[in-house]
Amino acid sequence: MGRYVKVIVKNNSQYTDNLFTYKVPEFLQDEICLGHRVLVPFGKGNKPIEAYVFKIMHNNDEGVDTKDIYDILDERPTLKREDLELIHWMKNRYLCTYMDCINLIIPKGYKLNNYKLITLHPSLKGIEPYELYDLSEQLSENKKFVLQKVLDNKGKIKLDKLVDKRIEYSAQVAEDEEIYQVKDKKTLKRKVADNLNSLLYKMKEESLIDLKWEYKSIKNEIKICYVSLKMNYVDMMFYIKENKIRLGDKQKQVLEFLKNNDDVEINDLVDLLKASKSTINSLKEKNLIEFKYEDFYRKTKSNFNYQNKEVVLNEEQNYAIEKITSEMFDEEKKPYMIHGVTGSGKTEVYMEVIDYALKQGLDSIVLVPEISLTPQTIARFKNRFKDIVGVFHSRLSEGEKHDVLREIKKGNIRILIGARSAIFAPFNSLGVVIVDEFHESSYKSDKNPKFSTLEVGRYLVNKRNITLVLGSATPSVEEYYRAKTGEYELIELKKRANNKPLPKIEVVDMKEELKCGNRSFLSNKLRLQIEEEIKNNNQVILFLNRRGYSSFVSCRECGYVFKCKNCDISLTYHKKQNIGKCHYCGYEEVIPQKCPECESKYVKAFGLGTEKIEEEIKQIFEGVRVLRLDKDTTSQKHELENILNKFQNREADILIGTQMISKGLDFNHVTLVGILSADMMLNFPDFKSFENTFQLVTQVSGRAGRSEKEGKVILQTYDSESSVIKRIVDYDFEGFYEDEIKIRKLFNYTPFNNMLSVVISGKNELLVKKNITNLYNNIVYLLTERGIQDFDFILGPNPCSISKINSNYRWQILFKDDNIEINLLKGIIKYICITKKDIVFDKDVNISIDINPNSIL
Repeated sequence: MGRYVKVIVKNNSQYTDNLFTYKVPEFLQDEICLGHRVLVPFGKGNKPIEAYVFKIMHNNDEGVDTKDIYDILDERPTLKREDLELIHWMKNRYLCTYMDCINLIIPKGYKLNNYKLITLHPSLKGIEPYELYDLSEQLSENKKFVLQKVLDNKGKIKLDKLVDKRIEYSAQVAEDEEIYQVKDKKTLKRKVADNLNSLLYKMKEESLIDLKWEYKSIKNEIKICYVSLKMNYVDMMFYIKENKIRLGDKQKQVLEFLKNNDDVEINDLVDLLKASKSTINSLKEKNLIEFKYEDFYRKTKSNFNYQNKEVVLNEEQNYAIEKITSEMFDEEKKPYMIHGVTGSGKTEVYMEVIDYALKQGLDSIVLVPEISLTPQTIARFKNRFKDIVGVFHSRLSEGEKHDVLREIKKGNIRILIGARSAIFAPFNSLGVVIVDEFHESSYKSDKNPKFSTLEVGRYLVNKRNITLVLGSATPSVEEYYRAKTGEYELIELKKRANNKPLPKIEVVDMKEELKCGNRSFLSNKLRLQIEEEIKNNNQVILFLNRRGYSSFVSCRECGYVFKCKNCDISLTYHKKQNIGKCHYCGYEEVIPQKCPECESKYVKAFGLGTEKIEEEIKQIFEGVRVLRLDKDTTSQKHELENILNKFQNREADILIGTQMISKGLDFNHVTLVGILSADMMLNFPDFKSFENTFQLVTQVSGRAGRSEKEGKVILQTYDSESSVIKRIVDYDFEGFYEDEIKIRKLFNYTPFNNMLSVVISGKNELLVKKNITNLYNNIVYLLTERGIQDFDFILGPNPCSISKINSNYRWQILFKDDNIEINLLKGIIKYICITKKDIVFDKDVNISIDINPNSIL
């Protein structure tokens, strides 16, 4: 009898994606809990590896051979019971591994250093180096080398260090073995380690050495050391005299300083008195001072300055707040969708709901779709709620993320603002999750597990009774359908909070501009309006959803296009560095003056990007101050805040940007928004292109006229008769929704059917095609066995729209759950792609499974 546990080991291999049974040693039986991070022996060598306890049992019903757990790594469980339930649900929902899900939830910054230690066998303990010569007839040179290094290192040596010594020795004696001719250090170390390992196990069998694993658990945490006197100063003087303690001048100075200053940070003491740490440590050894250690939390800094505004809530806002807060503890409540026009004051509603939750002892999470939304949002929340507001997003360091999660667990942070992964924050009393701009595609992860933040939010409503609030001026079609069919409680904010009208949108047909001889990217109307706004001391935003200088570079003589060496896509031209850059894999190359194909000098950049817009705007409007906001200008930490601060402080007249400027930004003096090309989004080859265009243009338009001054929008397009453009001009979301939902129903797109994508990728295109064909054949076979003969719901296999990314060829099969149960389809795909992966697929291909993907490119 005894206690046993089932654990998930921390390993990303599909072979270890199972629950493994271990015995709990007697000394840990009263300590172990569900969710604990433990250390277990794994594999033939019993290497120590981290694992997470998913189940505790009082006996081993399965009768399998078990090993004992080595240790518990943390005082308290890392995962709560409800976390384990969420992990099980996500694994089945998104067809991923346990560790994919665990990595989303566990605090960042935990690290386990494990290493193999070589020691002398007990029978050789006390042997002197010269005695090795007595064994020379029995030992090979390699064995003598190992023993010598163990002895040189006081009887024990780490395998990594022994590998380094072996490489160093081989270089000195100029060994010409093939293994030592390897130039890559990593490969060389691995080969030497493999050779040494086989030798070490032989030496262990011969009772020459012992091998064991040792480990050190490291947490990315910082402690601050404070120094104070161990006793009062008078008693200390008697103590020094009585014990005849000798003190140096610097030590006396330290004690004199501490006499009048309690709890001085050790680094401050060193700086102020120019005392060394050895001097201070010596005083501790003499029992005259003591050290106290306190946790230090790395704080994220935001340089954005938000100007507080006096807020008077209107009738629509008050209704929304009353509706949500009055039902906060209702177990039958639904998620709430706030459909509010741009500038309708959704953020004020969020803050009132959070304030109410705080008074009830509940914590809150506010999700924003991307980092571009955080500076103003953080400033607004921190102005109101002060230090209990935390931030969590991808640009934080691992240490900063770790500290944020620690502060949440300790209750220091009660409100968390962050991107999608912040929804997994370890709050003890989570009451509210707000998803702002919930229509954004970034709420769907593109890495395993490919989870939907909204789906996870709905799960939390059902399992933990939280209040879920979704807010957007332009809801996605599928989510609005849920509201229309009663799955969500729909709350509408139809007026701007300042009671000003929405900015008027004026369409300019660029075909007519061409007829009039205007070949510029600026229509005459937009050019004149910019001049007018600048003259009136107002600010302008210009939007183009493409960064770089030009879309591509081509030779006008032979048609050669500069393409990425790794991807099936043309390079975007960046003029400042004169490089072509791939925005998928990061590849870049200098653009030559001559064509590499025909050596013609007629190499030219084509198309528009924000970099080119910036250059030409400065030429057209001489003396006008211009800022650019895109991924290129915000790659450095805090650059985003710096640019927004400059624009907020009126250090620029025109802000040019990509979709980073389309939402969440609130500038009092912006009266004109120019949308330079609606067609770039409208003609994108995706079934969501109309929806994305409506959302993006409406959101960008909403940046104008947000204060006392009225706003105006000029939208440039070559397709002024498009139904989407007409709906945008009238801010007619309902009309757009009715148009779009009919098309979705006709073609069985979401929300009427689920879609599932399986992409096979690899370096060898023939191998990829072979494996995608194997996948198709296996699926058809298993479906046929279940009596299914019609396979119209399977689209493919076909090359992906972008058929190569980062040197990997990509083929895809799409499935719709049209006339087939989605769970049956998922079960078959899971069986083939995960359970039987080694049998069906070659090891040199990758498999990506995505439920309801945002894009099928």
